[in-house]
Amino acid sequence: MIRRRFLIALAALTVASAAPASPHSAESVIARQAERWNAANAAGDWTTLRSLYANDAWLMTDKAPVAKGADAIVAYLRRYRDQGATVVFRFEPEDIHVEGRMAVMVSRYWMTAQMPDRPQVRSAGRSMLIFRRIGNHWLLWRDIDNTTPDVKVE
Repeated sequence: MIRRRFLIALAALTVASAAPASPHSAESVIARQAERWNAANAAGDWTTLRSLYANDAWLMTDKAPVAKGADAIVAYLRRYRDQGATVVFRFEPEDIHVEGRMAVMVSRYWMTAQMPDRPQVRSAGRSMLIFRRIGNHWLLWRDIDNTTPDVKVE
């Protein structure tokens, strides 16, 4: 009897661990926030992009001063486009870990920016995105990017 209960419990644990994350799990919601960020940034939808950040968010990009606050972050992200540049930025999540009301996403990123009459700027690396659950929403709270030799410029 004990062995049977153990085997049933082991089978249930195996099935549960092999099952994909629920579409309502924190990990799935955060992955969708990443998709929304990519889409909003690509479209230049600054209102949607702003809504993905906590008011007290920080953006710490490679070789740039920190941008503090959601409005400062959006101003930083749109600066090249406001000068007539074509910017392509995308990131792909590699790992998401949720602990209570905080979550960390590690992702790879690629960026190209072409200013009129200037050489193209290309960059690639990793981002660490820290999300906070504020009310019913997972919002970007800290965003740090750095170049890395194992993520190649495309």
